[in-house]
Amino acid sequence: MKDLYRNPFSGVNAVQLDTDLILEYWCNPFLYDLFSEIKEYDIYNDTNNIVLMGGRSTGKSMFLRYWSYPVQLKISEKENISLNEIIQRNKGVGFYFRIDGAKLKSFQGHGLSQEHWTSVFTHYFELIVGRQYIEVLNLLEVERSIDGKIITAQLIPKLCGLLEFNNHTSLENIITEFDLRIKEVEVHLGNVPFYKKEFVPKDRGFLSQSLSFGIPELLLSVIPSFKNLNLIILLDEYENFLHYQQKVVNTLLRFTKPHTKFRIGMRLEGFRTFEMISEDDFIKEGREYRKVVFEEVVNKNSGYQDFLCEIAKKRLESIPALKDREFTNIKTILGDSENLEQEAIELAQSKPNKIFEQFSKKFPKEDLEKLRCPQNPLLELLNFIWLSRGVTADQTAKSMNDYLNKVKGSDDGEKYRRDYIDKYKLTLTFLLCSIYRTNKQYYSFNTFAFLSSGIVGHFIELCRRSFSIADWGDTDTLLAKGIIKKDFQNKAAIEFSNSEKQQIGRIETYGGLISKFIVNVGNIFRGFHLDIQMRYPETNQFAINVDSIQDSELQNALKAAVRWTIIQRKPKMQRSGPSESLQDLYMLNRIFSPSFQISYRTRGGKSISLNEASLKKLMYEDKINLGDYLIVDDVQPKGQNKNNSPDLFSNI
Repeated sequence: MKDLYRNPFSGVNAVQLDTDLILEYWCNPFLYDLFSEIKEYDIYNDTNNIVLMGGRSTGKSMFLRYWSYPVQLKISEKENISLNEIIQRNKGVGFYFRIDGAKLKSFQGHGLSQEHWTSVFTHYFELIVGRQYIEVLNLLEVERSIDGKIITAQLIPKLCGLLEFNNHTSLENIITEFDLRIKEVEVHLGNVPFYKKEFVPKDRGFLSQSLSFGIPELLLSVIPSFKNLNLIILLDEYENFLHYQQKVVNTLLRFTKPHTKFRIGMRLEGFRTFEMISEDDFIKEGREYRKVVFEEVVNKNSGYQDFLCEIAKKRLESIPALKDREFTNIKTILGDSENLEQEAIELAQSKPNKIFEQFSKKFPKEDLEKLRCPQNPLLELLNFIWLSRGVTADQTAKSMNDYLNKVKGSDDGEKYRRDYIDKYKLTLTFLLCSIYRTNKQYYSFNTFAFLSSGIVGHFIELCRRSFSIADWGDTDTLLAKGIIKKDFQNKAAIEFSNSEKQQIGRIETYGGLISKFIVNVGNIFRGFHLDIQMRYPETNQFAINVDSIQDSELQNALKAAVRWTIIQRKPKMQRSGPSESLQDLYMLNRIFSPSFQISYRTRGGKSISLNEASLKKLMYEDKINLGDYLIVDDVQPKGQNKNNSPDLFSNI
């Protein structure tokens, strides 16, 4: 059995996957209503350009590659139909491009002007786009979907006229000519650091739009089956394009033709500029393009969790040892959700009187005795907190009993239920862990879905690490029962969380500032989670007006944090408190929750309101006074421990 097993979540980077695996692992997000802004029909048929924004591992590359002609060709083979039939069904054909960041950076410097590099890059971009157009034509010719007479008598002569490619009699010859001219540019990029010479093409150079728009116009006029088709340029990792390179493409966005459109993938804040080659104009959302955010912060009731289940199922089914035993439901393997009551019982069993002992320092023991609930430590803790809020012991006990006995019509029982079930159960668990000086565990499918923070790649990595730890620690249980112990899941979550936190410092230019900011903000959120009065449970978001920040370094650092999904902006402006003005709200990427021992949910309510002065402190200072941020109404934590975090019992 072990010989038929490998980690089903290893090796899933969409950029590195071959075409067969793209198709094998594909899960259609439109079936789960993940995008309110677009429909599947829009990919090939929307008359506007579409910009797809999201952080690392949100699925942009997988999404763009799926609509490209190599993957669609595989689909046609699987369905035993021609490529032309699937193109006609889609009413369009997609061409995927991803230019490596290192190559993009090679189009600059060496004493040559930006104007010259703009011409070289434009020439190169037109060539690589034009080549893919001809590649599709060649595929259609091979399957005889285009009349051979049209190709030889009309298409090839007109292409050669447009391209100034002489003496070519076949599409394959034209592709070879493209390859030679692309290689000519790439050889120059390798030589220019040594010779410092301008690029001079052996033949002609190509201006912007000459091939990217020129060839589609030719095809639409010559090939009858192309007249109602759209040619879609799928351009990935746009954030890597240099400032002037984005101006080149932005200009194309501004002047796209009716049947040639762009679908661009980039990280949030991926636009370096909205300018065009003509500096008196710029591109504008809603006019030149519309935006789709892949990284919207999702909630439990969306189709996102079902989408994750389908993604996991595809990978689990690829492993014979799991498929043969029908271990293909990730919810079953990880457990659907946490059992907080059981977690609390296991935590308290070694010292069942510890909660009582802590509160007995402040309250009469006879009152506390009335509120004991050894069968559920969370209820016992909630009872003691009610007592600390001024509710009498008798009233608290009645409310708990009415809740437990499901007394109909009891307002006391209903209020107790709301406090426990709707408001505070998870917060109580964090407080209980603090009392017992142990860490909250992060496990179950539901928790991993939240921790992924809307980033599919994070969910996959959490699963990969869980399977890896289970494989090393208890393979027999995994393969015999199809479950992974919660301890293994928790270890995977903590390791991944710490790894992501440690890698923040690697971010170019602003990594140090962002890293310090995240540590400080995370500790502030942790402080709120230790508030024994539970005034603002599960606080883990902050409000700030980024555009009002005058210090460009602070503003750019915050934008870089968004671009790298270290923090995530909520979709709509909100108030951080009842009396506050509207501001952008941000949350830490939920994957950091295990590192700071904070909630993976966002409850709303209280948010930390930051301004430029407080942002500067959080980004530059190693040690901050948490009391400056933990003031709640007119109550301020009175005690702090040596770790500069609030004393759990300072306010009771």
